[in-house]
Amino acid sequence: MSEPAEFAYHRGMAPILWVFFALALIELFAVHLLVATRWPAVGWPLSILSGCAVLWTLLLIRSLPRRPHRIEGRKLVLNFGSLHDVTLELANIAAVQSAWEAGGDKAADALKLSGIAYPNRCLVLAKPLPRGKARVFIRLDDPAAFDAALAARGVPVSPQRAS
Repeated sequence: MSEPAEFAYHRGMAPILWVFFALALIELFAVHLLVATRWPAVGWPLSILSGCAVLWTLLLIRSLPRRPHRIEGRKLVLNFGSLHDVTLELANIAAVQSAWEAGGDKAADALKLSGIAYPNRCLVLAKPLPRGKARVFIRLDDPAAFDAALAARGVPVSPQRAS
């Protein structure tokens, strides 16, 4: 039986989330606290709500490195931090693709687990997930290692196209 393997994705996703976090902090102080001094009944609840959103974003960013994608036996566990996770049977993965049609990650049959970062792998499923999701798009820091680990377990991996 193959050893469990983990695949990080936080280096490709966290930087843009840190930018979002910084902009949310600026907006919290510049707008909400200004509104709170002028209209306290509106401003303070709005500031508290925004503060919670900023804290939630921070917790999401911090959860990314703690919850990598991983292979456990004959299952692949895909995560998007503490926000979302999907477990796939390796036998259900029909192909791993490194290229797809423009906008494929936004199609109705797509489940995108890369947040606002652009995915670099597409897992095509033999049997769709609930709600008709037949493709799962993910972001990986080391996609070549991911491809090699899945190929070693018998999952078909499409060859990478030359740029």
